Amino acid sequence: MSNTHPKAQADALVARGRTLIDQNRLPEATDLLNQAVRLYWAAGDFYSAAAQTGNYGWALRRKGRADLARTYLEQAATIFDDIGLTEFAERHRFAANDVASVLDPVFLRSLPPPVRTALERGNGAGLQDALDALPVAEQQVIYERLTAAGVISDASEEQANTAVQQFEPLLHAIAAVARGNESERADVEIALEDLERKGWRVRRPVQKIWQGERRPGPLLYGLDPSDTALVQRVLNILEH
Repeated sequence: MSNTHPKAQADALVARGRTLIDQNRLPEATDLLNQAVRLYWAAGDFYSAAAQTGNYGWALRRKGRADLARTYLEQAATIFDDIGLTEFAERHRFAANDVASVLDPVFLRSLPPPVRTALERGNGAGLQDALDALPVAEQQVIYERLTAAGVISDASEEQANTAVQQFEPLLHAIAAVARGNESERADVEIALEDLERKGWRVRRPVQKIWQGERRPGPLLYGLDPSDTALVQRVLNILEH
């Protein structure tokens, strides 16, 4: 195999690894995966490195080894982020959190089928689409149930204070646009684009606020604590 192209060698190792997984020979399968990933990197095939690492994580999940799967799913998410495939990264990172496995089976069965399927597959983008497709009244109920189940989390008070203090002027400007003052909209949009490049995820919920959305559930879903704090502060400003 030494004269074979590195990618072909890697593909062969992955195929052998799948057989070992089926035989529950996980240490040997892990060793083959690590060899394959090094070969993918050598060949410059970063997508395959990410995809096969993620596939190994999915296989471990199917084997009931979510504890082992998390490391590989997170590694895959990191590589996907590095090569700009953010949707793939989100899906693997969501799966790494293993949301479905910690939810009560009765609770899962009670959810609308598209929501349940997205949770079980660890598909974060699919979950958001499934929730958005629900009737408005049902959306709010499901958001509340997912929050209570720990799928959606709120920001801590300390994180909220830190984020809000840093961006308070911008948050007031966002609220002003929502109230119909267009004079600062262009500057605010530039600021939001800059924040998005730096990793903040408030641009989409701000656009929804400007379109009239005021319900916390649809606005806060999927945000980290700091982003949650910023969006919640805008809603609080608009209430007064």
